Amino acid sequence: MARKIYEPSENEDSLSTEEQGAEPIVDSQLQTQSRELYANFVREEIQLQGLPVPHVPSLDDIQFSNPLWVCNASSLRQLANEFSLSPLRNEVRYRAQSVDLTTLNGQNFSEMIQEVFSGGSLTKERILVVFFFCSDVALFALQNHTLNLFSKLIQWSTDYIAGRFSNFIHSQGGWTAVLNNSMNTLLKMSATAACCVAVIAMLVFIRNNWK
Repeated sequence: MARKIYEPSENEDSLSTEEQGAEPIVDSQLQTQSRELYANFVREEIQLQGLPVPHVPSLDDIQFSNPLWVCNASSLRQLANEFSLSPLRNEVRYRAQSVDLTTLNGQNFSEMIQEVFSGGSLTKERILVVFFFCSDVALFALQNHTLNLFSKLIQWSTDYIAGRFSNFIHSQGGWTAVLNNSMNTLLKMSATAACCVAVIAMLVFIRNNWK
């Protein structure tokens, strides 16, 4: 069994019923938001590595279905930047680059994600561990010139995040509630400012181009 990356503190709650296997119905809007947040996150990570973004359908020309979701993407990036400075970020990268790409399939990759995600109540660290682990494995495949596997990894991780992971997000009140609870006051202020600028720009674009 894969070694856990995230070890919860002793005062964290036990696993929720959603994580233990119950599958509550998650509305399609939340699933769409999860897909788009993850796709945007992966694109940003690829660009931060100085790599061209491959032509994968889920990563091509990302347009948020709801302009207000840009706020959550901005909040998520602020948290990711903060997380990148922690030792745990290096541990996630090391674990991802230790994956044997030749043995991967949809089932065992989903089990790997669940393993690094398991272990307690929802925290910003657990969210970021999942997003970084999924994107790191995909980037590891891309850097090893296996575009076909990269495409499959994007699909497998998107399916997990839009499905089982979204169940957990739903149980905590949705993405806006989860991300706002995870941010400190300073980060909220800077993320809100960036969000306002992005939303205004998007609304202007829509107005100018809507026929």
